[in-house]
Amino acid sequence: MAECHRGDPALWRRRARAKDESDIVAHAGGRSGRRAGFGLRCRSLPSTRALIHAPWSASKVSTALRCPRLFHFKYVEKLAEPEVMPETRIGKAIHKALEHTLMGTPLTEATEAVRGELPSEIEQRRFDALAAGIPAFTVRIGQFRRRRRVARQLVEYSLAVREDLSATQFYSGDAYYRGVIDLGFLFEDDALALVDHKTGQRIPGTSIADQLEGYAVLAAAAFRHVRTFWLGLHWIAERAVEWSPAVPPETIIDRLVPDLFDNIEAAALAIDDGPRPNPGSWCDRCSYRELCPASRELRYEPVEYEDDED
Repeated sequence: MAECHRGDPALWRRRARAKDESDIVAHAGGRSGRRAGFGLRCRSLPSTRALIHAPWSASKVSTALRCPRLFHFKYVEKLAEPEVMPETRIGKAIHKALEHTLMGTPLTEATEAVRGELPSEIEQRRFDALAAGIPAFTVRIGQFRRRRRVARQLVEYSLAVREDLSATQFYSGDAYYRGVIDLGFLFEDDALALVDHKTGQRIPGTSIADQLEGYAVLAAAAFRHVRTFWLGLHWIAERAVEWSPAVPPETIIDRLVPDLFDNIEAAALAIDDGPRPNPGSWCDRCSYRELCPASRELRYEPVEYEDDED
């Protein structure tokens, strides 16, 4: 197989399906002593290769599909990042400022505290440009709360499920998939809105479900009374919130759960044959780029000098 196809999720999903020898149906809550899910079910039991690397998360799956060597550095050897990209620091700072603001900290106090942690003036200025959109978002959220009967607000809320899709604790040893919801609102009419903050640029045609489907599965397992799910992306730079159509539990059961488990199996299969590199454009932003010979070769092409005949 050509190396350039290693990051193709669809290809790895097809290989994962072909490699499976059985299609066992497992119902949530099937194990004794566990609380059953609200009807969530997985088409087949996770493979051994997927269980070995559990717990999975959205970032862990995407890392495995993008570059098995990067996955090995982060999740197998558990190496500390030799180099933290400025975009990563700024993104974490904005998320932290939003978290403090939504929890009631005055905006100026929240932004000044995290801004001071950035190491350079350039990064601080980039932070200021993004943080300028926080007031508009908090005003919009305030208006939203006044229009709807919010029973509970969730900020940086951790969720996890076992392989049978029953809920468990985030740091529990039996967690199979987990994630942290940036922002959520439980309504009194049994609806739930999930919002994911994005500091990058909005890409036209990007599917909201592709980015939030894992969170929807986690929320469905944790809040079994919810009958309607709203998924939203908060594009901080554009000061916009993009919402998906309402998602009923049936869609989560029939489509999002199988897609999530397929993605995990594809990720597990992608790393099954060892920490092979998959060099590409992402190497420029990789925190482990100096540890990877393939990255260095891609970024520093040798220059050949020709003798001047004159």
